[in-house]
Amino acid sequence: MTSKAFWTEYFEDAYRDAAKKRREVLDRGLLLIAHLIREELPTATAISVNANVLTTVHDGDKVIWRFNDDTFHTLSRQAVNDIRHTLLDMTTFSRTVHPLLAADWKPVNDLLGTLRVDLPEDPDKDQEQDAAPAADDWPHGTPGENAGNRAQCGRLLIWDGTGKRVNDGWGEYLCAGPRQAGNRTATHVLAAPDTAEAQPAAQS
Repeated sequence: MTSKAFWTEYFEDAYRDAAKKRREVLDRGLLLIAHLIREELPTATAISVNANVLTTVHDGDKVIWRFNDDTFHTLSRQAVNDIRHTLLDMTTFSRTVHPLLAADWKPVNDLLGTLRVDLPEDPDKDQEQDAAPAADDWPHGTPGENAGNRAQCGRLLIWDGTGKRVNDGWGEYLCAGPRQAGNRTATHVLAAPDTAEAQPAAQS
């Protein structure tokens, strides 16, 4: 008969693995956010966020963008939305602020609930531009047209205004429907064509 010590260690092994994955989600999400920002503000070195909202972009000690402040540089609405969705996935996966603090996100003393984090170095810096993955290799389609089915729940998705991301009938990027076994992501994932054909095209 297995003991409490066995089941405790069994649980703690899983908890340690989950903690590593949470950190990996934060690190990879921050790489994505850094890329989105530096496409429009290439000198950015850090950001400040409050909950899931990007509040400030920094270049060293200087503020170069601030939420709803037209006196600074601007970020496109699409970039701000993409960053918000990424932050939402990152913070939802973390559940609490502790993994963020462990990953060197630092509280901003005079702004309650706001954290600042340095952006990672650009992994493509000083490399040939053609070394980056070709955008044509990524799935894309005509904005507003059917994109196929969700991998999570089989419902129909629609290409957004960029033709590069998919949302549901309400224009949302997060999947709130019942998910198939083993599929835990909250972000809409487009099903493979052969899988999509086998699933009912239920309307969102």
